[in-house]
Amino acid sequence: MVKRLLCVVVATFMISVFCLPARAELGGQVFFRYAWPELSNTRGNEVFTDTLGAGGFNNDDGQWALSAGLDIPITSAIGPGVLLGEVMLEYAKFSDKRVIQTTSALLGAPTTSKVTVSELVVVVAPKYRFDAMDGKLRPWIIPAGVAFMVNSPPTNDTTYLDIGYHLGIGAEYMVSELISLGVDYRRTIASGEPDIKATYSSFGFYVGFNF
Repeated sequence: MVKRLLCVVVATFMISVFCLPARAELGGQVFFRYAWPELSNTRGNEVFTDTLGAGGFNNDDGQWALSAGLDIPITSAIGPGVLLGEVMLEYAKFSDKRVIQTTSALLGAPTTSKVTVSELVVVVAPKYRFDAMDGKLRPWIIPAGVAFMVNSPPTNDTTYLDIGYHLGIGAEYMVSELISLGVDYRRTIASGEPDIKATYSSFGFYVGFNF
């Protein structure tokens, strides 16, 4: 599934650059982001995260997140700014404590190991960007987008897929025509389909390559 999503993102980028040159004049971007996430509710005391806390709780709420995204210009005919379509993939790591591994406990020979609690998110969202200071300073907002979420480890129900929505606000500065530097705050709100709500917020910075 992840390979297919990556293929879609790459294909979309190629179409935007080579087949839609007129839209590139509006200011598309490929960006890479590093962030500090914070999980609203930790996943400690679950079956697959720490064997129900039998040897300690795997309950940290955030460590780091890494993202890559594509902003595709759609139109500048709505208001004073530019409407973009954003596709972003993000891996967020929340906890990795040494706990009793569930499989070993089920086999009757409990051993400890570091179990990583993480989430993979694919976001598709409208993004509205304002251009100030002759286009050098570019604040933006994501009012609401769709988030497809993969939780790891699985929940107590042995399910891991969820869907939610994504909000964001940020600003960037064009260092040159090619490169922008930005900061942002994002929140991904889970619906709770797999019997957990892995909602989290993140504050990060990013480097954008403009086209």
